Amino acid sequence: MKIINFLIIVLISVFLASCSKVTDPVKKIGLGSRAVNYEVDENVDSLIIPPDLTAPSSQGAFTKVIEVNDNSDVLVRVQNVEVMRDKYRRWLLVDIPPAEVWALSKDFFRSYGFQIEKENQKIGLLETDYLEIETNVPDKSLGSIRAALSKVLKTQYGLPIADKYRIRIEATANPMESEVYLTLSSIGEVVSGAVRVWQPREKDVELESEMLLQLMIFLGNDRDDSISKIQSNVEKNKTTVSVVLSDTGYASLVFPFDKKESWKLLGWALDELSVDINDRDSLEGSYFINVTPNKGFFSKLLATASITKTYQLILKEDTSLQTKVIFVDLSEEDDEKTISYSAELFDQIASKF
Repeated sequence: MKIINFLIIVLISVFLASCSKVTDPVKKIGLGSRAVNYEVDENVDSLIIPPDLTAPSSQGAFTKVIEVNDNSDVLVRVQNVEVMRDKYRRWLLVDIPPAEVWALSKDFFRSYGFQIEKENQKIGLLETDYLEIETNVPDKSLGSIRAALSKVLKTQYGLPIADKYRIRIEATANPMESEVYLTLSSIGEVVSGAVRVWQPREKDVELESEMLLQLMIFLGNDRDDSISKIQSNVEKNKTTVSVVLSDTGYASLVFPFDKKESWKLLGWALDELSVDINDRDSLEGSYFINVTPNKGFFSKLLATASITKTYQLILKEDTSLQTKVIFVDLSEEDDEKTISYSAELFDQIASKF
């Protein structure tokens, strides 16, 4: 009987070990609320310049002296990267032209093991694919038997999560400057009955901040200076962004700002909602978005063929203190689902403010 009990314990241990991951050292994201193992490729260094691009402009850059082991000094070039913020957003102002920021941003995410899923340099938008990461479950959530086995076998239990990032690069009036917006989206597996399914996760703001910090350093900013800029705060005052219905039933979005500021806020909100931007025209003040009707979240993760509709969001400045965003169905079908979606989308955007 003792032999049988021993064999049962061994079999259970082997089974549980097969469903878990042997604990390895993980690279922790310092400011994040959880430990994340992004596999950093040490061969990808800051300021890698592709052969078809010139080195970034020296405007706004400075150098510092680093002492090396042979008692000689070397000059390390440091690029100026500022953290800009308002009541809603935080973004980077970089003394590098948009084309060079584009190439460096791709190298940055590749250095962490991310694949580039979507890129459109014309509109300055690139998105990574989801990168899956294992997570730990606290012992108190495992139960006494699994917790004990976890310690004996040096294993960890958890359901995976996956992160993806969107980078949006905006040109400024200065051709040697760029605005850079970074947005994190995460999903996680959860147990639903007898199956495990992927569901959206609440944004980890601290992790997003950490990756913004790492991007600043990758672009050439001094690390201590970057940390100081990231940690600075600004007072947050809520501003009302309203949704109104027209006589046709379509919803409109009203920003209490001029057209230029509303344009930037709308772009940020679309990033936050992971809305697929097909094209945009800053001179006209319009975004073209792709929407797949009646497509659930899970199916969005799969490369399945489906009908995608493109809608246009046009900004019209009423006064210097008010801008209206108009929803346009380019197919001109104006069906009830489309009209209903205009209100749904604008309600989601307004909720971000």
